[in-house]
Amino acid sequence: MNTLKRIMVGLDLSEMDDTLIRYTAFLCSISEIEKVYFIHAEKSLEIPTEVLEDMPNVIPADERLKVALEDKVRQYFGPDHRTQMAVQVVEGTPLKELLHWSKIKQIDMVLVGRKLRLRGSGVLAHKILRTGRMSVLFVPENAHPVLNHIVVSVDFSEYSLMALDRILHSALTRPEVQITCLHIYQVPTGYITLGMRYEDFDERMQGFARDKFEQVVARFPELGDRANLKLVKQGNDDDMGELIVVEAKREQADMLVIGAKGKSAAALFVLGSVTEKILRHNNDIPMIVYKKSNEAIGFLDALLSED
Repeated sequence: MNTLKRIMVGLDLSEMDDTLIRYTAFLCSISEIEKVYFIHAEKSLEIPTEVLEDMPNVIPADERLKVALEDKVRQYFGPDHRTQMAVQVVEGTPLKELLHWSKIKQIDMVLVGRKLRLRGSGVLAHKILRTGRMSVLFVPENAHPVLNHIVVSVDFSEYSLMALDRILHSALTRPEVQITCLHIYQVPTGYITLGMRYEDFDERMQGFARDKFEQVVARFPELGDRANLKLVKQGNDDDMGELIVVEAKREQADMLVIGAKGKSAAALFVLGSVTEKILRHNNDIPMIVYKKSNEAIGFLDALLSED
């Protein structure tokens, strides 16, 4: 079962485009992705009238940009590449156009750049994360095209198990790819009222996690012997997002996978979720945020209908 058939890549005519196209070509080479849509949105494609008067044979802006982007894409996708590709240059704001065309093209995942030093604010990545509907792969500007080890953040909720299920059936997880299920746990202060020592309750919490992991392995037999559970205790002063990123780096992960719960329109722009904290601290590891497609649809439709 391949749940990754059609992907969309957001381009902005910066150096980040090369990283995104190169990484996309790599993903297509190791999977059965059928079609890739490269899309660039310009706020205005209109050419001033005075320019048209002086240059009557000027090529329309969208056509000129499309040709340039097609040339760049061909640098990474050879003529024998089996994946179908399409380049679109559209007029409008990047966020709105990405959401609109991902809906029209029935996209399974959107790839966006994660900038650290390159030109650009990176605001688009955060806005896409907040929409609550699209699964997104954030590609850092220094990303390397390799995928041997995936770390999946697992708290045993339906969202983290959904993410594990999706990555297992994405065709990216080849048999040789190792999977680490990272579980962050806390020892609740209430252990004192039970008359137990801290060390004993800590061991009990780890035992609970191992039992749940055994249930996960039974639910996903395709994990086989290539998956392992890593337990990490969160201290009172530890930032959950930072801790997940640090542990993923310690594992030398090539990709970090999480499942994010959608937000209501009222809470959409409230920061502080674990997902956004992870994104805030993660500047180096490609990261997939899986979403449930039926969440926050009302807000998304309202956004797409704006003038």
